[in-house]
Amino acid sequence: MGRYLDSFMAGVGGQGILLMGQLLAKTAASQGYKVTWLPEYGVEKRGGDATCTVIVSEEEIFSPVVAHPSTMILMHSKMVSRFLPNLKEGGLLLVNSTLIESDEIDRDDINLIKVPAGEMAREIGNEKAANLVLLGVLLKHTGILTLKAVQGELREATPKGKEGQMELNLKALEMGYSL
Repeated sequence: MGRYLDSFMAGVGGQGILLMGQLLAKTAASQGYKVTWLPEYGVEKRGGDATCTVIVSEEEIFSPVVAHPSTMILMHSKMVSRFLPNLKEGGLLLVNSTLIESDEIDRDDINLIKVPAGEMAREIGNEKAANLVLLGVLLKHTGILTLKAVQGELREATPKGKEGQMELNLKALEMGYSL
């Protein structure tokens, strides 16, 4: 099997879960990978559950569903008990430690990286960029895509007139990647 990543991301509406997954998927597709992006969200505009699964592969993908992902990003404590049991043994878990306490993670058979993503994003001016801090960490630890490729896709996807927000988002990605 060639290069492969399956990642599950979960948080609440407004945390940028779908954007994070979509950015990962679009970048991977632009780099020639086969990709699936499976978003799932509640009807609430803010505060409802938001999840997505992204699969990146050099080979054909037969299903967008992954029962036991090898990487997982959890951004809110209410997601831990629901989704952590699904993470594959030996898998990589990234948590937003701004909102998730260490004692909530009750598994010792996984690789855990605690990132104060909310605090880090607040430092650069917008707590909503916590998702991109975590995406930067994921890029660094999986090596599936380069930071430069994701930054390029982010630049392309940013609407005219939102350059200030784009610069903040680029900085958030870099902060996460540098951890």
